Parts: sequence; C-alpha cells; structure tokens
Amino acid sequence: MVSEVYVALKSRWERLGKPSDGWVFPSGSREGRFNKDAAKDQHRKALHGSGVKDFEPYCLRHTALTRLAESGCDAFTLARIAGHSSITITQRYCHPQAEAVERAFAKLAGGHNFGHSEKGEEEDSLQVDGAKGGTRTPTGFPARS
Repeated sequence: MVSEVYVALKSRWERLGKPSDGWVFPSGSREGRFNKDAAKDQHRKALHGSGVKDFEPYCLRHTALTRLAESGCDAFTLARIAGHSSITITQRYCHPQAEAVERAFAKLAGGHNFGHSEKGEEEDSLQVDGAKGGTRTPTGFPARS
C-alpha cells in the first residue's frame, strides 16, 4: 500500500473513533462492515448513476496488477502484493511484450542498442521476429525448446 493510501485510511479510522475491530468502512450490513455484498451494491449503484458500461469489479484488480507488471514490477513482488500463494497464479498478469524483453536485455548489456552504430546507422545484424507471447527469436538461430 502506498503511503498516501495508508495515511488516508488511518485518518478515517481515527475519525471513526479508532474502532477496535479495525474496520474503516462500516456499513448497514448484518456484520456492520463493508462486505462483499455491500461492495457489489455500491459498484452497481455507481455504474448506474455514471452511465459507465457495466464491468465486473475484478477487472479493476486485474488492470492494476497488469499495469504494475507492465511497469517493471517483478512477478515475485507482484505475487506478494496480490496475496497469491503461488507464482503460477501471478503469471496471468504478466504479459511481457517485445519491448519489455528488449529492455531486459538492454539492462544486461549496459543499455547498448544492438544493431545500430553510434551514428544511428543500422549495422548488419540478426533480424528479430516476434512470436506469440511477446517473445522474440533471432532469425538464423534455432528457437529454444
């Protein structure tokens, strides 16, 4: 959780009189807290009132985790953020694109731009063909199996 969210939630908890059960979003539900059903009700009301096309709340989580992965968050950190018990579950959020693969190799190479001279002229180099999943295999080399 980022510090701004922590501060906002702590402030809300304090304004509520520091409830001993720790809930920062009490509700009129049977349990007295914001539960799954209350969340779905609020989501439905927000969509209806806004005119936004219907979507499942889970899409917000999926999008946030995917964006974290795209921004360079490693799969193990992402798994911890998401609360996943297995890295296999986390893999569904990691969709490495060709550019991400190239950035990873560029870091290893100290940022050298393979295939280009310092003058920006293209040198003779291997062609790189895209493949499913964003992986790239140099032409002329057999793909790893």
